Amino acid sequence: MLTLDVNIRKNSGQDCGKDHLLNVSGFYGDRAIFQHGKCTVVRGQSRPAAKVTLSIGEVFLTAFANNFGDFTFKLPPMAPAEGLTMQISAAGETLTFHDIAIGNVYIAGGQSNMQFAMRNAVPSIETLADENIAGVRCFLIPPASFYGTASAVEGQWEKATREYMADFSALAGFFAADLYRRTGIPVGIISACMGGVNIESFISEYSLLTSDVYHDEAAEYESVVSSLDNGLDKLPSSEEKLSLAIGKLFPEIPADGGLEQGFCDKNFDDSNWETMLLPDSWTQAGHNHAGIFYFRKNITLPAGASGKKFKLHLGAIDKADKTFVNGIAAGATGDMRKFDHWNTLRVYEVPAGVFTDGENVIAIQASSLVSICADGGLLGPAGEMFLESDDSSIKIPLTGAWKYCETFDAGTIGMTCMRSFGAGGTNTFHGFFDNMLRPIEGTALAGALWYQGEANGICMGSSYAELLTLMIGDWRRNFLDAGLNFYIIQLPDFQTKHTFAPFATWPLIREAQSEAAANTGSSLIVTIGSGDVLDIHPVNKKDIAEMIAADEAARLDGRKYHLPALQSIKEENGKLILKFDAPLNVDKIPGGMVVSGKDMFAFPAECSFTAADTLCVASSQVSEPFAVWYAWAENPRYLGLFSADNRPLSPFRAALDGSKPVGKNLID
Repeated sequence: MLTLDVNIRKNSGQDCGKDHLLNVSGFYGDRAIFQHGKCTVVRGQSRPAAKVTLSIGEVFLTAFANNFGDFTFKLPPMAPAEGLTMQISAAGETLTFHDIAIGNVYIAGGQSNMQFAMRNAVPSIETLADENIAGVRCFLIPPASFYGTASAVEGQWEKATREYMADFSALAGFFAADLYRRTGIPVGIISACMGGVNIESFISEYSLLTSDVYHDEAAEYESVVSSLDNGLDKLPSSEEKLSLAIGKLFPEIPADGGLEQGFCDKNFDDSNWETMLLPDSWTQAGHNHAGIFYFRKNITLPAGASGKKFKLHLGAIDKADKTFVNGIAAGATGDMRKFDHWNTLRVYEVPAGVFTDGENVIAIQASSLVSICADGGLLGPAGEMFLESDDSSIKIPLTGAWKYCETFDAGTIGMTCMRSFGAGGTNTFHGFFDNMLRPIEGTALAGALWYQGEANGICMGSSYAELLTLMIGDWRRNFLDAGLNFYIIQLPDFQTKHTFAPFATWPLIREAQSEAAANTGSSLIVTIGSGDVLDIHPVNKKDIAEMIAADEAARLDGRKYHLPALQSIKEENGKLILKFDAPLNVDKIPGGMVVSGKDMFAFPAECSFTAADTLCVASSQVSEPFAVWYAWAENPRYLGLFSADNRPLSPFRAALDGSKPVGKNLID
């Protein structure tokens, strides 16, 4: 019999030559880990109709390849183990795989906050104990989005080392290491993520076509996908596809007319413009789309200012700006059609004589034609918005009230067009599901971690709960486990703090994540309080990962964690009585709550506990309270509702009639 060491093969799932037809992908190769206690699959190719055998530990199995040469084994439930050898034989060939383990296997999916590398995390990889990473094995599925279903995934299992883990998902890696520490059972973690990817790419074609939200759009895409021509002779990257798409939608910079009308001139009359408190996204003012906006602020400088040089610190701006001082161009950064300078801090040097003694005007054209994750304006943070003279004798904050005017509404096409990019577009309908999940169909898992939602935040909040529920159903079918537990990691706090932001979009995603968790019996991980004002990628992934590991260790021991949630709401004597389905921490005074009457104008509320699971909420400015919101902002200024074991509760809203109330006023 011919014996082949698997290391001489490519482990790609492809035929390795006419002389040797026996083949399996790297997913089942050296250092692979299989889920203990469950049946799981091993797939490969051999000669058509050949008898194939598999041995691992004390297990010996027989299968037959079909007429196309494909075979499938179903490994029986096995006990945790390490250092096993697996052999697969057919038609005189044998493949030998070394150092196979049996343990707990998880898949970690999502976008950039899941992809965020451990080398960039704080705390970082040096906090991992050697004895903990020794029990972890990692498989990185490279992002791929060809049209059609892939037969295999590229890559191979790797035993965790500090060097390897540095570029692996920080959240997934910290989770795996801490779970191994808690259980002593080998842990396998599969990474299936990509920055900037929407949820639609992770959902099957079938589910999209059965969705009320996406049926028509998905059906249209299926009818034209093979006729899409990008004009290139190679498969373009998603960035190239996005650039091409935006270029077709906006072949030229829109002529909004603002500069021609003198919107940035010193003496322009902006008295009829609206006012926005900055730093902030224009989304918070109700403009939930990309576009072109002008901002103006009057400042007064002391005598002697005209002879000084200044540095103008504007904070981050999404995505392009043209900045003027007293009508004179002071600086410009970015292209409103590109991502090169998304959230880049602007600092412009202004020569002497431009700023004058007395009254001055700073005027900015801020523009973004592409809506992804969050939309535009002067985003701060506040500490990076100031004017300072070269000699530091003058320093003036630029936060607070600015006059503003919208001149061009670009809609949310930057978000929606990506779903139909076709091959090579990582956001394309069902692209990741077909290429990264279907090839490992039937793999038994202990659970799944999901961290995504930013890319759907602009315009999909109202449908995200349905989409996430569909995705969880798809994954459960794919991995043959109707009860597969998901850890849904809720979006953290981000951007400028507010007490109440009725037009904010991330609270809608958080609400949808909470609803999907309840609908599917999944676990919700609330991350409010761990975010960052400016950075959409909070660097502390370790604390969140270890929270999940603690919950998973308890679940494996038969004790699934339950985070308290609002159960009912009623009105008594001018107060709203909120009943929760589990005890809360009554030692903390709740903050971040607002109430309104039926007019939907909200006011900060005073709160008190009448029982461990009952909260009384009222405001002296609302005589007949009807609706309540908690932590309803991209970045809630106040928190205060915690479980008895001090976990933050998920943000929520509720009304006496059971509706989802929509407020009318921003409360800073």
